[in-house]
Amino acid sequence: MSRIRSTSTEAIVLKRSNSGETDRVVTLLSRDRGKFVCIAKGVRSLTSSKRAYLEPGTYIRCQLITTKSMPLMTQAVLVDDTACIHGQLPKIRQLMQLLEIIDRLFVEEQPEEFLFEDVLAIRKQIVCEGPTSGEVLGKLDTLLENLGYQPLKDTQYTTISEYVSVIADQPMRSWDFLKVKDLY
Repeated sequence: MSRIRSTSTEAIVLKRSNSGETDRVVTLLSRDRGKFVCIAKGVRSLTSSKRAYLEPGTYIRCQLITTKSMPLMTQAVLVDDTACIHGQLPKIRQLMQLLEIIDRLFVEEQPEEFLFEDVLAIRKQIVCEGPTSGEVLGKLDTLLENLGYQPLKDTQYTTISEYVSVIADQPMRSWDFLKVKDLY
């Protein structure tokens, strides 16, 4: 008989989608696991304490149980939310584009601790400090280089969305605010 294995990790919520009547499939980026997908049972019910913590962009500490298919999230505790950008459409757009870029570029189940710290710093800058798009683009360009891709300025692409779309071989869905001219 196999033992149930429980782990705890800190992660940024990249995206989520509904599953069944009350469950949610959540994509997370963590320091020790990399990008991974888990299921949060019952989180969409009105009485769920985890409901607000699993919104895109939030930084959480979660408890997971390893199962045969996908990990099961049993607990979530908020470390940092995105409440300070509510009502600020440009910042919300920046955060959504960042999350989509990270989701497209990171490989599942490949932990990259120093890259997680870079993503966390970019997220913090967007949510807390009110950056210009040039500052965010500069940090994303460095992140691209650390992931092994060519710097954006050395390509023929005018936006990071266009570049990531080519790398991931999928069109980006988020609004495009990061342009090369903002960086150089």
